[in-house]
Amino acid sequence: MITLQMLPAAALWTLVVIRLIGLRFGWKPGILPGIAAVATGATLNIDQVYLFVDSLLGERNLLNLIVHLIMGAGMTELCRLLLKATGRTDDDGGRHVRVLVGLGVVLAVIQTTLLLVSDTPGSATNFTDAFASIPTIAPYQASFFAWIGVVLGYTGIECLRRDKAGESREFGIGVRILSAGCLAGVGAVAVKMLLIGMEFFGVQAPFGLYIGYRILMALTMLGFAVGFAVPSYARMKTAAAARRRRAEDLDALRPIVRRLMRTCEGTRALEAANVSLAARTSKTQLYRWFILIGDIRVLEPGLLSPEETRIVDQIGRRIEDTGTPARRAALSGG
Repeated sequence: MITLQMLPAAALWTLVVIRLIGLRFGWKPGILPGIAAVATGATLNIDQVYLFVDSLLGERNLLNLIVHLIMGAGMTELCRLLLKATGRTDDDGGRHVRVLVGLGVVLAVIQTTLLLVSDTPGSATNFTDAFASIPTIAPYQASFFAWIGVVLGYTGIECLRRDKAGESREFGIGVRILSAGCLAGVGAVAVKMLLIGMEFFGVQAPFGLYIGYRILMALTMLGFAVGFAVPSYARMKTAAAARRRRAEDLDALRPIVRRLMRTCEGTRALEAANVSLAARTSKTQLYRWFILIGDIRVLEPGLLSPEETRIVDQIGRRIEDTGTPARRAALSGG
C-alpha cells in the first residue's frame, strides 16, 4: 500500500527537479507551481508522513483539509495549463476554465467550513472510515472529490477532442498519457464516492474497493508526472542537440571570423560590434559572429570564398529555422 503512495510522489518530485533545472536554461515556470503543489499534497498524503505532520498540528486532521486544498489547487492549475497548451480554451475564450476555478473556490470554502465545525480528534489516514458517523464528513469528502472529478473529467475529454494538427510526436504522447491520467482520476473519484456513500449509510465496504481507489489514484498521479515529463524531456534533448549544433557552427565560423578580423573591412566592422573569439556556445556569440560576417559581406562581397559563403548561408538558414509553437510552451517549459 505504501508503494502506491510513494511511487507517484517520487515521480512528481522528479518532474519538479527537472523543471527547476530548466529554469536555469531559460524555461518559464509554466507547470512548476502546479506540479509542486500536487507533489507536496501527494507527499503529505503518505500515511507515515501524514501521521507525523498532523501530530505537529494537534492531531485534529487539519492536514487532511490542507492536502485537499493543495491538491485541488494544483490539479486545477495543471488542467488549466493543459487545456491552454492544447488550444481547447480558445474555443470558449477560457470561460469554462474560469467556471471550474470558481467552482473550486466555492467548494474549498465549503470544505473548510465543514471540517472546522466537525470534531475529528486523532490523526486518521483513512479519514472517511474513521469519521463516517459524523454527519458533516460525508459532504466534506464528497465536495473535494466532486471538485477533482469535474476538473479531471472535463480536462480529459477536452484533450481527447483537441486539434492534433502541427503537434510534435512527444507532445501528442504526453497529452495522451495526461488524458489517460485524467480518466483514471475520474474512475478513482467514482470509487471514492461509492466508498463515502457506503460509509455514510453504515455499509461495510469490501477491501478491494479501497485497493482499487488507491491504484486508480496512483495511476492518476503517475499519469500527470509522466505526461508532463515527456514534452519536458523532449525539450531537454532538443536543447542539448541545439547546443551541440551551435558549438559546431561556431567552430566552422571561427576561422572565417579570425581571417576577416585581419582585413580592413573586418577592422571597420569590429568598431560597431562586440565580438569575442572565446570558446563560448551561447546564441549571442553565434548571432554576433553571423552579423559581423554579414556586415563584411555587404562592404566587400568578394572577401568570402565560395566554400565560406556556403557555410555561412547554411548556418543562416539554421538560425532562421529555430523556433517552437507558442501554444506548446506550457507543457514543454517555454
